[in-house]
Formats: sequence, structure tokens, C-alpha cells
Amino acid sequence: MEKLFLGRNRLNFVTRALLQLMALQYNTRPSLRSYLKGRDGWIDFSVGIMTETGGVEQSISFVGGRVKARSSIPDDVDVTLRFVDEDALFTMIRATPNEVLLLILNNKLIPEGNWAYLQLFNYLVALLLGRAHQRMLDKAARDEHQSRKEACDPCDPDVLKELQARTAYRMRGHKTDPGVHYLEDPYLSEYSLSDFPRLEAFLDDHLEKKPEVCSERPLLITQWFREHGFENDHTGQPWDPVARQGKVFKHLMSQKTPVVRHADLLPGTTTTQPTTGSVVFPDAQGTMIWGELDSIDKRLLIPFDITRETAQTLHHDVFPFWSKRNFREWARSKYGDRPSQNLGERGVAYFVWKLVGISHTIPDFRGLLSKGTRGLISDLVDTLDDPALKDEESRVTYQAQIECLQGVNAYAAHLAAHAANEASQEPDPERKQELEEIARVCAHVPQHPARTLHEALTAIWIAWVALHNENADTGLSLGRLDQLLQPYFEADLLKLPSNSSRQAYIERAIELAGCFFMRCTDHFPLSPDLGNYLFGGASSTQALTL
Repeated sequence: MEKLFLGRNRLNFVTRALLQLMALQYNTRPSLRSYLKGRDGWIDFSVGIMTETGGVEQSISFVGGRVKARSSIPDDVDVTLRFVDEDALFTMIRATPNEVLLLILNNKLIPEGNWAYLQLFNYLVALLLGRAHQRMLDKAARDEHQSRKEACDPCDPDVLKELQARTAYRMRGHKTDPGVHYLEDPYLSEYSLSDFPRLEAFLDDHLEKKPEVCSERPLLITQWFREHGFENDHTGQPWDPVARQGKVFKHLMSQKTPVVRHADLLPGTTTTQPTTGSVVFPDAQGTMIWGELDSIDKRLLIPFDITRETAQTLHHDVFPFWSKRNFREWARSKYGDRPSQNLGERGVAYFVWKLVGISHTIPDFRGLLSKGTRGLISDLVDTLDDPALKDEESRVTYQAQIECLQGVNAYAAHLAAHAANEASQEPDPERKQELEEIARVCAHVPQHPARTLHEALTAIWIAWVALHNENADTGLSLGRLDQLLQPYFEADLLKLPSNSSRQAYIERAIELAGCFFMRCTDHFPLSPDLGNYLFGGASSTQALTL
């Protein structure tokens, strides 16, 4: 028992010494101290460290640009790291970032409180460790790769041969479905990816490039809230959250960068990256990657590229603003530490995506295609003008919906102008014609009802971009695209007089659909590494029913 007490006492001393060393480094080194300040001033927060056995209780506070280690945990501490015993704490001191996550998943480390500040603390520790942190990551990667090699059997030549045969095989279908017109083989078995070099190049590009973290959305919304207020508006009156959201979304879409990927037939991108990017939602789960800003490109599961400029923007300009304003902390400040929220934050029993997005929802694409955004806005205006509408909450909601649709229209107009400008500078006649057609399509949809398959796909895609800038990528559904698009496909074909022109159109329709599906791969959910270990890695979770 005496040895156990001495061991606990020694670890308590070591923990305090390490926190004091951290405080000394951040108080005396200007290069480190600069990371304690955000766009709105010094980032003030505190972290407690304790064991359930009572052997360790320490804390560290960051206030006004000064750091101080304490031998107790204050009542108003922002986040506490509670370890089940001294062994778990000792493991954490020597652990790589992914091993720390495993401590959480194994229920040996229980974070309690503000996870944004927990991730900020992890980031500051990583900055302090510098190259040592990088060596730990490199070693973890080597060990993981070696264990995978040892776990995998050598490739069986017969299996490889079978896989190659399956790649070459084309399943044929027959024209038996009464809803299938103009296609003798609904499975299109006569075609392969090599018949469409544009799509083949898009797929190669997608597979070769890592998604890149994009700071456009978080920066635009944070700048708007700084100017117009978050809790209160510029007059000092409390914001109606629905009205506020409508206005900030209109600003976001109106200022969003218009991008047309080289050789693409559909305009617009979810992020500023033409191939694959990741949207940051600081109002939702975005701050969960704060601790990985210098290592997210090196992690074992689903790494992301990130520029130094983006990392600096998120750390200094964006995340501090949202550290107490994200969904989780808003709920905690309003309702206190409820058991349901604490259970979700354990990351063991279940993982709550509803905190960060609507998910599992099918938008009304049929209404968009048949009425256009102008028609939808007209319906909303008629509703607002109805004398029977007395409910103020409903009025605010309808007005916010109008502003959201106006933002989508502004984005489409910018895409049209951008495509027209690209066309004016394009030397290749064929590509010039494609860009001119893109500009024409964006000038018509989504404001007006779609008339062709190209317009319908473009309208759906622009709306899809808007939806994934409003909500985190957590399972939105495209619905029955076959039913939505079939009328436009048939209407296009009816205009063509000959079999050869119809055959050429079918091939163009395949290419348009392929561009649409490749566009849908242009965004990747930005999960913290904890989420990767829970899910085993998850790509964009969009649902499609055919």
C-alpha cells in the first residue's frame, strides 16, 4: 500500500512538473506564445487532469496570454481529463495521438466538459513537442503498416485473375421494364469507363489526390457573425436564430468562390478544391480537429491535406470564436451537463451525428426542378402575404427560407459569369462551346424550371452544393434520381430525328450522369481521428435510391 501511495504521489509530481514546463515554455517563447492569441484577443481556458483513484489532481490555465500550472482543479475548469487510474495517465504521457484516442474508446480516459478546449490543449502540446511529435507519428505509421503486412496473406494468383475477369465482365439486361424507353439494354453493357476519357480522368484524379481541408465556409460565416453579431444583432437585440441563419447562409452562398473544374460539364464545387475538399463546420463538429491541425495530413486513417495558411486561419481566426458557440457548448450552457450529452461525448456507447447535421433527409428536388427557386420564392411570398398567417415564428422562418434561396441564386449567377469568362479565354473550340453552354445553363437554373437533362442535373447539383454548405455531410439523400430525371431524358430524345443523333445523345447523357456522380465525390466528411476509429473510416455518406 505504501509503494502504491508513493507511486501515485510520484506521478502527481511528474504531472505537475510537466504542466509547469509547458507553462514556462509558453510564457517565455514568443513563437509559442503567439498561438495563445486569436483574432478577438487572448484565448482563455483551463484544463484539469485527475485520476479516479485520487492520486493525481492538477490543472493548467491560460488567461490573458499567461499560463499557470496549479495543484488543484478549479470549480469553473473548462474541461477535465479524468483517467481511470495512474496506469492510464502514464500511458497517455508516452502515447501518440492515435493511442490517446484509443484510451478514450477503451474507457480509460473520460473527457468532461468543452471538447473544443480539449482539442486546443492537444494542439498546444503538439506544438510544444515539435519534431518529437512528428517522430512519434512517423513511428506509429511504420508500426501500423508493418502490422498490416503481417496480418495480410500474400495475394493468391487465382484470386487476382478472378478479380481481373470480373472487371472485364459486363452484365447485360433486357428491355422489360415498362419505364425504360429508348434503351435496348438498360445496363448499358456495351460501354466501359474507357469509352469516356473525361470520366476516366476524373476518377484517376479523385483516387490520386487527398481531400484538402477548406477554410472558405468557416471564415465567411465567422466574419459575418463578427460584423453582425451572434448572440445579439448590431442594435443589441437578441437574434432570432432562424432569421440569423437565413442571413448568414445568404451571405455565404453570395460570397462563395465559383469554380468550374477543368473539362467538367457541371459547374460548382462544395469547397474551393476542384477535385476533393472537406468543409469545416466550426458551428458543429469542426473544432474537433483543432488538435490535429499540424498532423491531420499524417494520421493513419483518412488523412487530409491542409495548407499552413488554412491551419493558421482556423486556429487564430475561426475556432476561438466558436469554442463556446458550437452546438455542443450552446446546449451545455443552456441545459447543463446532462447525462445524455455526457454519454454521447464518451464516444463509446454511440456517436451522435444529429448534433452536427440534419442527415437522412431527401430534399424536395421535384419542386426545385418544376418551379425553380423563383417559383419557390413566389410561393413563400404568397404565404407571407396571406392575412391568415398570424404566427410570427412561421413568418420569420418563411423569410429566412427566401433569403437562403436568394443566396443560391447569387451563387448560380456567379457560376454563369465565371463560366462565360472562362469561355472567352478558352483556346480549344470544343471546350469553349462546353463552357458557353454551362454559362447558359447556370443563367437559367436553378432560378427557372429545368427543361433539359443538363439543366436538371445542374440544378440538383447546385442545390446539393448549397445543402452541404448548410449542413455537415452526414447522410443527406438524393432520393429517386431515376424518377426525377427520366422525363428530361425522354424529352431531350424526342427532339432528335434520327437514330444516330439519339445514340450520340445517350452517350452524352451517360457522360453527364458520370460528371454528376464524380461531382458528388468532391467533398469528404471532416471527422476527427476519434470518428475514424469508431467508423473504420467513412467516405461521403450520400444515399441514392434507384
